Amino acid sequence: MEKLPEELLDHIVCEVMNPLPNRYNTSYGYLLDLSMVSRKFRRITETYIYRSLIMFGDNEAELLQTMSSRPELSRHTRGIHIMAYYRLPSKVLDFVLRLPNLQRLDIDIVSCRLSKVIPILRLPSITVLILSDVSLQRSYSRDERDWTFVNDNITYLEISFSSSDIVWEDGEEMRSFAAVFRKLQCLHINSIYKGPDAASLNSPAFRCLVHMFKHAFETTLRDFSFMYNDLDHGDMYGGDVGVSARFDARAILRHSRLEHLMIDTICLDTPRHTQALRSLALGPSCLPASLHTLYVRHLVASGNLNPVEKNLMHSDEAQCLSQLVNLAARRLRFPHLERMTLAISLPAFFEEVASRVVRVQSRQAKVPLELMFM
Repeated sequence: MEKLPEELLDHIVCEVMNPLPNRYNTSYGYLLDLSMVSRKFRRITETYIYRSLIMFGDNEAELLQTMSSRPELSRHTRGIHIMAYYRLPSKVLDFVLRLPNLQRLDIDIVSCRLSKVIPILRLPSITVLILSDVSLQRSYSRDERDWTFVNDNITYLEISFSSSDIVWEDGEEMRSFAAVFRKLQCLHINSIYKGPDAASLNSPAFRCLVHMFKHAFETTLRDFSFMYNDLDHGDMYGGDVGVSARFDARAILRHSRLEHLMIDTICLDTPRHTQALRSLALGPSCLPASLHTLYVRHLVASGNLNPVEKNLMHSDEAQCLSQLVNLAARRLRFPHLERMTLAISLPAFFEEVASRVVRVQSRQAKVPLELMFM
């Protein structure tokens, strides 16, 4: 292989190492092995070794020392994942700020305020930002002047929330953070943990976050996912639901120009004190007409059903299912829709009814429709 042109060797290494080390694959083994073959391979692999960095407590000192002694290596770095820090050390933040070609930053900000990443948001090169272990914080008057800037570079934002001591309606710092972005195209919201330590991503959280990122929804946002995970479905929520209800996230979503959407139907329910029938709250008018792909998770509300009722086909929950499946047939409403996925969670006694509803309505589908029962 030593006789092969260097350009071809570079292409081979690129293909073998795709994807480069990241949050889900932190191994540099193959690259390090290749670098030991010869000087030519070392010269080629070195650019890939430092193109995507993984930094954590155990390798921090060695990595910082290497990059300090060989500053020319920093120009290779396009992405970095900073993981498992309880608090983000200043020396790590300073290191990130000195990477001239950094495009992708994946960072755990455990126990840090969002204001800690303000210097990062001012970097002109970053286009992808992934924040993990984010907790809601109140904003103080002295902090407000720190957020008087905008970011026109970041187009992809992913936020994984951890549990917080405050409710969504009081998350002023998150509101200030969201207002910074002016060219956001992709926004993905999820929880970093499962079980009791997970942040409750419920309907109030959905309404608050959509309202916080209202400018993005009204302008550049094209891809949005919200991973609902509230097992209590709001019954244990301690915030003021009346506050989030006034945000009218449904209208913001409907008037957006989203092309790709992943959502739970419970997020689209109207607040209980204004809702008559659930089926009246769900339907084509909830969603933007610009959709290309749609992934919907739907939980059949078993509390609205009577297991001994003989004709559940006429129940409101059956009407909900009918409307949801029928979305795939609404070509006039969704002229650009290319694919739809509907994941349905339902009680055992409703399975036969759901199967009949889905079978009848899916015949009218105008686009590929994937149905999943859970």
